[in-house]
Amino acid sequence: MAKATKPKRRRAMTGAGSVYPTAEGRYRGALVLKDPLTGKRSRRVVSARTEQEAQAKLDELRAVTKPTTTMQVGKWLAYWLPTTRLRVAPSTYRGYASVAKAITAQIGTIGLDRLTATDVERMTTAMQSDGKSARTAAMARKVLRVALRQALRDRLVSVNVAAVAMAPRVPRFVPRPLTADEARALIAGTLEDPDGPLWALLVTTGLRLGEAAGLSWADVREDRLRVARSLSKGWDGRPELGPPKSERSRRFVPLGRAAREALKRQRARQDELRATAGTAWDNPDDLVFTDAVGHPIRTRDAAGRLHEATDRLKLPRCRVHDLRHSAASLMVAQGVPLTTVSRVLGHSTIAITFDTYSTLTEDVEQAAADALDRALGGVK
Repeated sequence: MAKATKPKRRRAMTGAGSVYPTAEGRYRGALVLKDPLTGKRSRRVVSARTEQEAQAKLDELRAVTKPTTTMQVGKWLAYWLPTTRLRVAPSTYRGYASVAKAITAQIGTIGLDRLTATDVERMTTAMQSDGKSARTAAMARKVLRVALRQALRDRLVSVNVAAVAMAPRVPRFVPRPLTADEARALIAGTLEDPDGPLWALLVTTGLRLGEAAGLSWADVREDRLRVARSLSKGWDGRPELGPPKSERSRRFVPLGRAAREALKRQRARQDELRATAGTAWDNPDDLVFTDAVGHPIRTRDAAGRLHEATDRLKLPRCRVHDLRHSAASLMVAQGVPLTTVSRVLGHSTIAITFDTYSTLTEDVEQAAADALDRALGGVK
C-alpha cells in the first residue's frame, strides 16, 4: 500500500500571504507582516473548508489587519526628515527640522501606532500654552500630517491621525500695506540711501525679496523684468541662487516709471561701487543688488535696514514683505482685477490672491455698484 503523502506546503511571501491544504483535508491561509523599519515579523493564520474560503478570509484579514510598529513618534520623525531633503527647498527643510524638534518634545515618546487625534490636539494646545503662536501650532500639525502620510504609505499606521485632528484656530492674517502717500514718502525719502532702489522696486512691482535679490541685469528689459531666479540660503547656509518659489513665479513683471527710475539709480550706484572696489569686485552672476564688492545682499538684515528708514521718515514700521502687499493693495485700489494682480505677484493660484486681498476689494466693489447706479439713472 502506497504511503500517503503530506500535501505540499507553499512558502508564504512576506505581506503576500499563501493558501495551502492541510493533512486533515482543510485549507489554511497564512499572512506574514513585516515592520519595514525594525524587521519584526508577525504571522496571521486562517482556516476554512475550501481553498476559495481560505483565500477570502486571508484577503479580509489583510484588509483589516492594523499595521504595527515599535517606532515612537520622535524616532519616526528622525527617520522621515532626511527623506524630504531632495523634495523640498533648503529653507523648507530647515523649517521641517525645527518643527519636528518641537513635535518630538511634546509627543515624541508615544508609539507611532498608538498616536491618536486627541494626542495631536493636546500637542497643539500645549504648544500655545507654552507661548507658541496658533500659527506655529498649526504648522506643527501640518508637518506631522505630512510625516504620517508617508508612515501610512509604508503601512506603519492605519490612519493619519494628524489629518483628522482638529486644527488650531489661527487668526486670519491681515497685511498692513503702506498707503499711496506712505509709499511715495518711502521712495522719496530714500533716494540717496543704499537700499533706496530696492525698497522702490519692491513697492512698485510686488517682487518677493528673494526674487529682487536674485535679479540679474540680463533679466531687466526697458519696460519689464523677468523673474527667473531667487536668492535664498542654501544647504551650507550660504546665499544660493535657485528657482523661484513656484512655476508661476517664473514670470515677466511690467515696469512703471518709478520702477525704471529705481533701477537707473541702482545701475549708477553699482557702477560707483565697482569703480571703488577695483579688482576686489566679485559679481559673476551680474546681480542687480549687491554689497560694496559685488556679493549678494544680506536678505536676513533687510528688515532691520527697512525699520531704520521708516523710523527716520516717521512712517509706520512694516515688514519687507509688506512692501509686496503694498504693491498689491495699490493695484487693487486702482481697480486692477485680482487675476491680473495674481499674475504680477506670481501666486501659484488665484485662490491665494483672493484669500489674501479680498478685503481690499470692498471699495472697488462699492465703486462698481455706484457705477451701476449712475448707468441706471433714477431707477428705484
